Amino acid sequence: MKAASNRIHDVRQFPLKGEDPTVVAALKAVAKTFAQLQEQRHTADYDNATFWTRTEALARVKSAEQAFAVWKSIRGEEIAQAYLV
Repeated sequence: MKAASNRIHDVRQFPLKGEDPTVVAALKAVAKTFAQLQEQRHTADYDNATFWTRTEALARVKSAEQAFAVWKSIRGEEIAQAYLV
C-alpha cells in the first residue's frame, strides 16, 4: 500500500487526466499521509533511539483521523477504487 501511495504522484504509473482536480488532490493527500505514517510506524517499531513526545504522537493520530475523513468523502470515486487495486 505504501508503494501504491508513492506511485500516485507518478503520472506515468497512475494517470490522472480527466479526473476531478478536487478528488485528485484529496486522493494525493490521503496517499501522502499513508506513506508518511507507514514510515513513522516503522521508526516507532524498530528504532529504539527515536523518542516520540506525546505531542508528536497526537499529531500523527490527528493526521490519520484527517486522512480517514478525506477518504470517506472520496472512497466511492472511480479513481479512489483504482488506487486500492
